[in-house]
Amino acid sequence: MADRIVSPNGRNAVLAQDDGNFVQYHDGAPVWASDKFLPATPDPPPASTLSPLTIDGQFFRLANGARWTAVEGSDFNLLNRWQHGEDITPQLAQRTRAGYNLLRVWTLFDIPNIGRFLDIDYPRLPKFIDLCARWGCYVEFTAYTSIERREHWDALRFAVAGCDNVLLELVNEGTLAVNAIDMNRYARDPHTLCSHGSGGSEGVPPWEPWDYCTFHTNGSSEEQRKVGHNAMADLADVYQVPALTNETSRYPEVGMWVGADLDRQSQLAFDSAAGAALLCAGSCFHSVAGKTSTLWDAATERVARAWAAGARSVSTSCQPQPYRRRDDLLTDDLLRVYQRGTDGCLAFIHK
Repeated sequence: MADRIVSPNGRNAVLAQDDGNFVQYHDGAPVWASDKFLPATPDPPPASTLSPLTIDGQFFRLANGARWTAVEGSDFNLLNRWQHGEDITPQLAQRTRAGYNLLRVWTLFDIPNIGRFLDIDYPRLPKFIDLCARWGCYVEFTAYTSIERREHWDALRFAVAGCDNVLLELVNEGTLAVNAIDMNRYARDPHTLCSHGSGGSEGVPPWEPWDYCTFHTNGSSEEQRKVGHNAMADLADVYQVPALTNETSRYPEVGMWVGADLDRQSQLAFDSAAGAALLCAGSCFHSVAGKTSTLWDAATERVARAWAAGARSVSTSCQPQPYRRRDDLLTDDLLRVYQRGTDGCLAFIHK
């Protein structure tokens, strides 16, 4: 038997492993394995340089002039895994091939069911960032979540200075007692786009933003409309800076996902991300696998791809146009219809 069977178009292959199991690949990424999942490491693409992010009113723009929407995925434990010797290229390949361009990565934590990361190696951060860039990913580093070390923020921002594909978030849900820090201790970095961080779900942080705001919708009612609309109305419109909904209900165990079949979950994902792409600076698909930075299973990947498809269904040309609700377009199955400018810039949010 041949060790490797490749399809005529070169995109699909089946590899016989030494232990007798088989792994199927599509475009270099493992998609199925017999007996157990045995991912081989796809080769990273050639080195690429991502254009730095800049601020353009309530949205991000690339330094090369192109408009940009965040299609973010949670990958809290990714840096920890990489720093301690794990190969993370299967995760990077899966995320980017699903349509994601930004990863939310935590940098200091000891949280059950996520991981323990207390020994960050700051000088190695540029290498991690470069690896993510090679897969087309920007990185949003969150500095504090449940543990506060005064020196961590300065060490983190100094380590990433000069890296083009980085955003910095000071604190995750800093209005919650477990995450509270003394905000007066910390200063915005002049070289990297920074956010003070988020409040709890649907909460407006009590501090004015730095370069951009972050917003959470975990477990909220009618979440599929709030991911975009409330980030815009409660933060972006108030402060005239980008608002990024960088945490949503954790798939599949929290909020809007619970009790929904896979088709319904996919529709919720598409609508949530489309509304955010139209109304705010972007959104994040959050999942159990994203907490631990493991590979998505088949159901998670389907919903994650629907999220990315929704985000990419809205042209970035819609961003600067005026907003209005289109209640005249509502039907029995629609919760909201949002518009910016012309009829080509619509987001339909299903009930």
